[in-house]
Amino acid sequence: MQPLHVPEALAADVGVWRLDLDLAAPLADADRSVLDAAEGARALCFRRHEDRVRFVATRAALRRLLAARLCCAPRALRFATNPHGKPRLCPSGGWAGEPAIDFNVSHAGSFALIAISRRGAVGVDIERCSPDLDTAGLEPWLLSPLERQLEAGRRPDFFERWVVKEAVFKALGLGIAGRLQQLSVLTPGQADGRRYGLRHARPEWSSVDAWRLDAPPGYAAALARTPACPTKELP
Repeated sequence: MQPLHVPEALAADVGVWRLDLDLAAPLADADRSVLDAAEGARALCFRRHEDRVRFVATRAALRRLLAARLCCAPRALRFATNPHGKPRLCPSGGWAGEPAIDFNVSHAGSFALIAISRRGAVGVDIERCSPDLDTAGLEPWLLSPLERQLEAGRRPDFFERWVVKEAVFKALGLGIAGRLQQLSVLTPGQADGRRYGLRHARPEWSSVDAWRLDAPPGYAAALARTPACPTKELP
């Protein structure tokens, strides 16, 4: 597990880590030992071994990172999900008080990302840029009206737009269904570096920002954050 570079504006509050996964390896006993019973049962529901490896390794790493910040045992952590499926810490377990920590995970292919924020809600996404995917056929479902009008140099490619939109809606605690075409993603300018331009007509989304993350060759990754309190469920 290795930490990734995050934009300077976030460095004091947000950390992102990448896991390089060996999908052919057996499930690690050390990882399975920190999962709770529900997670262990969920791991067994995956039919493919590589999916079990992704879930177990990522969940175990998340528990260890969170436990180190909360000074508790990794297995003591308890999770719940909001109505759109985003996990959050329950206000009970092996620590004192309400945990003012938000987190998010994503995995694709042989890699996983974990983002943890102590101030504001975060979303992270990584995708493999499959050359076999019919991106032209999917673009009408993904593109906003503004994105259809943009010149090629002002809009990211399909996979980059996809990870940004996923990360944004995960930070907002929302699902993507019915919302992808409501958000436009513009390529970062030279002055902004890694920060994407976001355009939309939803006032409640105005506080969210998104940045490009370093990704392995053949992958795209993005991070989003909103300063909204992570313990408050967003609509």
